Amino acid sequence: MRILPPPTKFNLMIAAMIFGTLLTTGCRKDDDSTVFSAVMPNYDGAKDYIDGSMVFWNDGDSVRVNNGTFTVAVSNGDRHRATINAEGADAIAGEYFAAYPADIARITNANHVTFSLPQEETYTTDGGRQVIHSVMAAKADDHTFQFQNVCALLHFKACSNVSGAKLRAVEVVTDKPMWGTIATEYSSSQWHVTSVTGTDNTSRTLRFDTPLALSSEAKDIYLIVPPVSNATSFTLRLTVDDGTVKVFEKSKEGTFSFAGGYLYHFDDINTYTSSGMEFGDSAPSATVTNGSEEHPYLVYSSENWNNLASAMTTNNNNHITLANDINVSSTLSGNFKAILDGNGHTVTLTTQNISLFSTIEGGTVKNLTIDATNDVISPITTIISGQKYYGSLAGKAAGGRIENCSNYIDIQCVADENCNNIGGLIGGANNCFITNCINHGSITANCTNIGGIVGQTGSMTAIGDCTNYGDITISSNYSSVNTTQCGGIAGYMALSNNTDTVKNCHNYGDITLSVASGYDLSVGGVFGKAICNVKKCSNSGTISCNNTSSRLKYIGGIVGDISPTNPSTISNCFNEGHITSISNASGLYAAGIVCMNIRAHIYNCYSYGNISGTKVAGIVAYGNNLYINAQISNCYFYGTLTCNTSSKYGIAGTSYKNKKFLIDHCYYPSEYNLCHSSGDDASTDNGHNDTLSSATTLSNNNSLANALNSNLNLPNMPAGSYHWQNSTSGPAHVVFVTGSK
Repeated sequence: MRILPPPTKFNLMIAAMIFGTLLTTGCRKDDDSTVFSAVMPNYDGAKDYIDGSMVFWNDGDSVRVNNGTFTVAVSNGDRHRATINAEGADAIAGEYFAAYPADIARITNANHVTFSLPQEETYTTDGGRQVIHSVMAAKADDHTFQFQNVCALLHFKACSNVSGAKLRAVEVVTDKPMWGTIATEYSSSQWHVTSVTGTDNTSRTLRFDTPLALSSEAKDIYLIVPPVSNATSFTLRLTVDDGTVKVFEKSKEGTFSFAGGYLYHFDDINTYTSSGMEFGDSAPSATVTNGSEEHPYLVYSSENWNNLASAMTTNNNNHITLANDINVSSTLSGNFKAILDGNGHTVTLTTQNISLFSTIEGGTVKNLTIDATNDVISPITTIISGQKYYGSLAGKAAGGRIENCSNYIDIQCVADENCNNIGGLIGGANNCFITNCINHGSITANCTNIGGIVGQTGSMTAIGDCTNYGDITISSNYSSVNTTQCGGIAGYMALSNNTDTVKNCHNYGDITLSVASGYDLSVGGVFGKAICNVKKCSNSGTISCNNTSSRLKYIGGIVGDISPTNPSTISNCFNEGHITSISNASGLYAAGIVCMNIRAHIYNCYSYGNISGTKVAGIVAYGNNLYINAQISNCYFYGTLTCNTSSKYGIAGTSYKNKKFLIDHCYYPSEYNLCHSSGDDASTDNGHNDTLSSATTLSNNNSLANALNSNLNLPNMPAGSYHWQNSTSGPAHVVFVTGSK
């Protein structure tokens, strides 16, 4: 079988230029041997580009041969020759082609090879020499592959007279493609690049994961780029770090062309000085790193972070971007006002009792993860007007935006009886926008407001698409601490307009109440107390209570207490978590969706968990001071109710103040009463119409979804825009599908 060996990786000396071309020789297809020799060709036309002593094989170098990838083996101590066993390479149209590097090469048909050149290349060394990976293609000529370089090589020099300066990146920008898919074609005994395509691909960067220390002696730096014809612009950018990261650039005028297989020298030495960057003999260049959106301040290290403290607290328009994961050992002093893009990186807090920021005041934080070197952060808090706040990201946020941020820190605050607000990310937030945030850390605390994402909000602009996975435990060494609200997402949730809507928030963490509180307590799987509309939210965590205090406890699968000043709605929400009274706690009201309801209509919701307490209901438990006739429509409860009294209802509990729950088209187990309809503590009986129980609905193998849909009532919703459908997890477990509402 005919086998074709690969080209190789080669290293670059300061005085010599590289770009390897390799010969491989093999046997005829009818030969018995599948072991081939690979040797270097003679490049008479590119002696300035190729130095034979610098081009050699390494064991394990990979090359693509037609449909497969094969490795070379160096033998007899001569690294200019190698052997390869390429058994299994199938002919393409009776011919053999090869390309290097194998991981970016594709040989799709005869005489065509493509390479996926990335935007960034990482600087590495071998014995102090920069390692360059050539981009080459070859076609078998008799028994030989003669590889041809299809890219160009650029050569720069850099030095510094500033002690401690380091080079972090070299970037080349033109008005032609600098990375992407390089298409090559073999004709007239040569490989020709036919196109370079990609998206926004006019720059290519050499990235230094380990910064290159600069000294007075010039360093040689090389960057491979695709061939370029008649570029009308050329810009060189150098990123230098002397504690603060600075990006300098110089543009050259003229027309530029770079041919594949050739070296292009930029002989001017680029020198970093205390006053800037000198490009060759020209004066120091002004930095382009000005904190703008186009040229943000860059953070590679904790030193960079600390040196940007002033920029983060003095200007609402300063943009800061993380270029690495970093460690932070102290809370940023002052109010954060800048725009921080975490860029998918992680900030790790290395000290107990700190947050990343004390207060976010009009600033933006996005695309960031917060973690800690220790399992638990025992916080000191941000103190504002006597109130104490703690969150891993910030104690308090006012007028800012928090987007796509995550917390992995376990938070514990059990040693301060005066703590007020604790959240996984933010302790307290006012006039903020919070979206797409996640908490993975557990919270153990006892304070006024506790939430997986945010402890307390006031006049929020918006919040949505947030998720909590962390368990929350209300526990403290101080039994006198008064917890009033706790929720998987937020303890207290208020929007600036209480008719606005919180959407798509989900809790998967368990919530445990293990100590007494001196105040009445509202707990919800999603929100402890809400003053807003709530839509498409869910809870899957278990809520457990062994709090035996005489204070009332209002526990809801979605919301503990919904108390807006204007009528609101809870719609398209579901609870699958159990609500359990561990110690037969007194004064415990519990319901699958909302416990205490003052002005909310409930539409298209279901609860699938078991519920226990003093007074319990499948959907809503209590309407103390009910100010409207609140509708409960198209809802169902499918679980078990347990209480130490007769106060258990399939859909709704007690209503007060001459208003009632109007129940229609709801499903509930037949062993329970539909709702509270009489008794000494009821001023007005609840109303109901066309409500379904399990005894009448699921006979004759009728599914719950069919039963609900056949009796569907849609307040203020066009017919046909809403229906229930069965899920695969159980015959009575359905999900809802909505149209316009």
